[in-house]
Amino acid sequence: MKQGIFLLSLLAVLSVKAQETGHVCGNSAADQFMFTPRLMENLAVVESGQVSDRGGVQYVPIHFHLVGDATGAGKCRELKVLDQLCALNAFYAPVGIQFYLSPHPTLGLFDKSINNASVYTTQSNSFLMQAKRHPNAINYFIVDVAASGNNDPGLVLAYYSPVGDWIVSRRDQINGASNNGTIAHETGHFFSLQHPFLGWESTSGFGPTYPGWPVAPVQAPDGGTTERTNGTNCTTAADRICDTNPDYKFAFLQSGCGTYNGGAKDPLGELVDPLENNTMSYFNGCADYQFTPLQSAAMLADLNNAYRNFLDNAYTPVATNIDTPADLLVSPATGVTVPFYNAITLEWNAVAGATHYLIEVDEVPSFATNNIKTYITTSTSFLLTEMGASDTYYWRVKPFNYSVGCAAVKSRSFKTPATTTSTVDMEGLSAWQVSPNPASGNEAHLTINANSDFVANISILDAAGKLVKNIRDVHFVAGASTVDLPLEGLSNGFYCVFLDNGIARDMRKLVLAR
Repeated sequence: MKQGIFLLSLLAVLSVKAQETGHVCGNSAADQFMFTPRLMENLAVVESGQVSDRGGVQYVPIHFHLVGDATGAGKCRELKVLDQLCALNAFYAPVGIQFYLSPHPTLGLFDKSINNASVYTTQSNSFLMQAKRHPNAINYFIVDVAASGNNDPGLVLAYYSPVGDWIVSRRDQINGASNNGTIAHETGHFFSLQHPFLGWESTSGFGPTYPGWPVAPVQAPDGGTTERTNGTNCTTAADRICDTNPDYKFAFLQSGCGTYNGGAKDPLGELVDPLENNTMSYFNGCADYQFTPLQSAAMLADLNNAYRNFLDNAYTPVATNIDTPADLLVSPATGVTVPFYNAITLEWNAVAGATHYLIEVDEVPSFATNNIKTYITTSTSFLLTEMGASDTYYWRVKPFNYSVGCAAVKSRSFKTPATTTSTVDMEGLSAWQVSPNPASGNEAHLTINANSDFVANISILDAAGKLVKNIRDVHFVAGASTVDLPLEGLSNGFYCVFLDNGIARDMRKLVLAR
């Protein structure tokens, strides 16, 4: 068991950003009772003074599964996930926890492999979800409908599954808004926190129409003991957290985050004064939500318990901030017409602290159509080969690394020509091909049929659009000829081979599979 001493600073009131108005969590009282023993163990650790041996900021790996319907449509975009990472880290910074994106061992930085209606709208295919889960991270499944089974699916924004030990969220909740606490709330459940109004989940709140009003019953409707104002049963009632005030789901009886003054009394007849701005509650529109000191300590204890050892704790960020320069983008220049409509190289400057770049290309400047194309690369260039003729496209780049998704994006536009493609006739060239393809060794060959002599450059670009080989001023003679194409030092993957004489350019695809 990891041991140590909790710093007193962790027991200061810890504030986080506001959560979204209308937040409804799909976790029932029964769901939360399933992890009550874990919460009690965490609170015992807090009481005894035991804590992590990690110290300082603790980095927690997370992985997002961007789920689509049966056709693959409807997936949450990576840009929104990066914005959400930024917001989640802002929520948990006062707690001493920061999150980072952990690539799946086989599915990459973001899992986009789930195209299944029984996950997208019902989450009934838990077998598939289990098969896709990241073994060493918190798993977030981003879907269209969060169907917890405990509330109207149209009202549930997200839920934590104590059985799957994962979080499911509607895709509209992954937006990075500073007043959206949906993911922060559910992550609190992952770390064993419960609702302050535990036991009242299935009700519309304790109000004037409830039997016995204004004195609350000794037992909560969904099970468990009703918490008293004087704190005498705070370790055994409701959420078991003694610095969260009694709350009988009063948020559903008023609009907004104003002070509750409905007049409800606890079972002893004392007035109840809930913490309206607690992140684990339901009050809407608060200016500054909080985890209480004991909630924060319980989450840290949960993170550092042996059953959370699957969360890798060896991560060290390359940077804690990324500043996007004003001159990020290099080429194409804004509004220019590019030479070829299906071979366009996007280029930008390297950014300090960034290990990856997200590229988005769309037909509108809002980047909001269903035809948007997204790419992630570690390079500072990318080759587009899927554009149409005679159109205007908008492109933007967002620098990021595994733990920083807050960097600003920079955008430009370009136009494509009406007819010019990367396969225009090159003077002297009749036909050519790359062989063998796939190539399995350190060499391939260009077989050329030429009508007349010509001179051209041979270049090889990798899948990220980075130039990896360049042979200049190759003299091709009329007739059939073969030119060796060296592949030493290239890893397996997809490549584009270009012939370019300065006027026209032609491309062939090459797969290297040794």
